[in-house]
Amino acid sequence: METEHNIRLTSPEIASLWTAYMNNSMSYCILKYFKEKTQDTEIRSVIELAMEFSESILNDIKAIYEKENHAIPVAFNVSEDVNLHAPALYTDIFHLRFVHNMAKHGMTSYGASFAGSSRPDMMELNSKAIDLTRKLYIESLQLALEKGLYNRAASIPIPDQVEFVEKQGYLTGWFGERRPMNAIEIMHFYNNMDRNAVGKALLLGFAQTSGLKEISNYMVRGVHIASKVVEFMANILSQENLSQSPTLDSEVLKSTTPPFSDKLMMYQVSMLSGLSLGYYGVALGTVARRDLGSKFIRILLEGVQYAEDGANLMIEHGWMEKPPASIDNIEIAKTKRK
Repeated sequence: METEHNIRLTSPEIASLWTAYMNNSMSYCILKYFKEKTQDTEIRSVIELAMEFSESILNDIKAIYEKENHAIPVAFNVSEDVNLHAPALYTDIFHLRFVHNMAKHGMTSYGASFAGSSRPDMMELNSKAIDLTRKLYIESLQLALEKGLYNRAASIPIPDQVEFVEKQGYLTGWFGERRPMNAIEIMHFYNNMDRNAVGKALLLGFAQTSGLKEISNYMVRGVHIASKVVEFMANILSQENLSQSPTLDSEVLKSTTPPFSDKLMMYQVSMLSGLSLGYYGVALGTVARRDLGSKFIRILLEGVQYAEDGANLMIEHGWMEKPPASIDNIEIAKTKRK
């Protein structure tokens, strides 16, 4: 019987620990480089805040790992995965947008991890992580607003009465007259367009600084995919006379000196690809107009193939660290008989 002092970590808790450790070690490396290159003191202070949060969460995870005799992942470190002497690859504006975007991802991820936790120390860790990323989100948002760098999503009229859907035509959109997009659909289009704009700029910088041709080609392919997503969503929003998100392509500088290892860049892209698939899946489940839903299916399928090809590249180069896994008892039994 388990007591309060020897409750075993559940598989969701082990998964969230491993994922958070990998992501925060990677983020710390990127933020360290951004801090060195950022000229704006206010933006640098937000980056420093993000670094403090990543370091704090890493230390908390290490404490649990040591208590559980859990192997500590190799993950990433500044000495091996970052060249702090490389020239700036992005502008200060992109640095701020990157931090704000990662704070959004963090709140989503830690919220799911908290919901999957039952052990007190795990609930405390994830609760702390939610509070930290929420603070980082607010700080980065406020600074972006003050500097005129944040583009609010489009506004729509406030409804003055409640309405119910009366015709099946509400769900169609292939032929004939299409109803206007509802607020939920606009939200998904705007958020995914904005995330892909940040991702495209990130990939542009990765493509021009990668040390391996095949990795550079993979990044360029990602740029084309993100560009198609942004263009498609911007076009749909334009048809609805709604505001669009500006491109961040001009925030990528001309340097070709690699600031990050190919291993780190591939992991960053793999992480963002996985998150994007989740966002597309949620959108697919809530978008009511069929023509819009079909577009998300196409985007999702292309994203799945891109993510799989990226995983294969990482495996080929020995960069994919295995997440903790369950025991294959059948295989152990077979090995024992040999």
